[in-house]
Amino acid sequence: MGAGPVGCLLAIELRRRRFEVELHEKQTADRVALDQGGRSFNLTLTHRGTSALRPALRDRVYAVGSVLQRRIIHHRDGTLTHQPYGAGPHHHLLSVPRAALHRTLLAAAQEAGAAVHFGHSCIGADAHRGEAVFVTGEGTVCRASGDLLIGCDGANSALRYALSKSGARMQIHQEYIPHGHVELGMAPGAARDLSPDGMHLWPRGDHFLQAQPNHDGSATTTLFMPVDNRGGELRFRSFASREAVRPHFAREYPDIAAALPTVSEDVWDARPALLKVVRCAPYHYGRAVLVGDAAHTIVPFYGQGINCSFEDADVLCGLLDRHLGQAGDRHAAIRAAVAEFSAQRVGPGQAIADLSLANLRELSAHVDDRRFHLRKEIERRLHQRYPREFIQLYQLVAFTRVPYDEIVRRSQWDQRVLDLMCERYDPATQSELILRAYPEFARGVEAGEPPVPALSAGSAALTRPGDV
Repeated sequence: MGAGPVGCLLAIELRRRRFEVELHEKQTADRVALDQGGRSFNLTLTHRGTSALRPALRDRVYAVGSVLQRRIIHHRDGTLTHQPYGAGPHHHLLSVPRAALHRTLLAAAQEAGAAVHFGHSCIGADAHRGEAVFVTGEGTVCRASGDLLIGCDGANSALRYALSKSGARMQIHQEYIPHGHVELGMAPGAARDLSPDGMHLWPRGDHFLQAQPNHDGSATTTLFMPVDNRGGELRFRSFASREAVRPHFAREYPDIAAALPTVSEDVWDARPALLKVVRCAPYHYGRAVLVGDAAHTIVPFYGQGINCSFEDADVLCGLLDRHLGQAGDRHAAIRAAVAEFSAQRVGPGQAIADLSLANLRELSAHVDDRRFHLRKEIERRLHQRYPREFIQLYQLVAFTRVPYDEIVRRSQWDQRVLDLMCERYDPATQSELILRAYPEFARGVEAGEPPVPALSAGSAALTRPGDV
């Protein structure tokens, strides 16, 4: 259920394993074909996501995307700060317009032999029989059944709802965050003037502007801002008039405001897209399983939504391979595979949801802070000097396949050690001392024998997670 990027990738992989695959998509074929984004933003693939793609398919996806090597911060005074995403060229983001990624994967799924049914809205499901019921675009009712029913139907998953009311004891929590977003039109010439290898950010406290260069010379430009202000008015509607929008942008984003010719209409007339987090557990029931946003809807501020979802697909297919490769009942094997999928993926799904919420604060405010950049530079140099002992949080998240929850545990330890070092040494003037002292200092913390009085007695119980 769901013929978006995740459903299509699963269809490709299941066809490769000789499953007969039916994709049932709520949108009509015409609407899918005409999808041009609108209130969207580019999806950013990292190693975690691209490693789930076979080489030929990966090449097709790279052909419609742009490689981004760094984050470029635009400060109010016009200065720029550059933050590399990793330790070398292999550490990069692939920024892909959502519609382009969707079309590429949908075409590949159809080429692989998946049957795609558009205009099918789910109205019920039986997880124990692997069956779903749909209303078609013509108003008729149809049924589909198989060995396995997979929900890839997004944040508002109809399958998740159907399972929750049919006996699945899922714990489901939905929470809207204060921020929404609108897409802004950028003049083509101005988009070409932006460095094409960077994610451009204009952080302004509780809101920020983002521009993602595309390989055709355009840029997908998005404003993220709280929807409601403290007085209860819509933040996107708090301007006195349409004419008040441009002066606000001229003040907040002086280096790019002139390149946004329709910003008044884009902000004043738009209904901002809302952002929410959906957590559920478990992800399975009977012979049905939720994958991607249907299982874990996260906010986009870590760029990991599509990566986590593609990793879901890869893990699920690997478990099906293992369980179906053993002798025994086919349906029992599928039930065992989806149960193990839940056991493996719920923890990481919860962790990346938390990391994504935390990164909103970094993108909005911290990246505009001098001490933040000093700290990030020390982290980068620590990894260069001690590549096995210290790996930055972002690199672990984006450029490894270490489960997100394990990364959180490791990062908490690393950050605690560095916090203590920055209490003893001034990061602005004594960065070299921090670098030289790090190995011995970390060993002291690990042994519960801190070399500085700043470490509290309670910290002696802090233990270091295993190396990655």
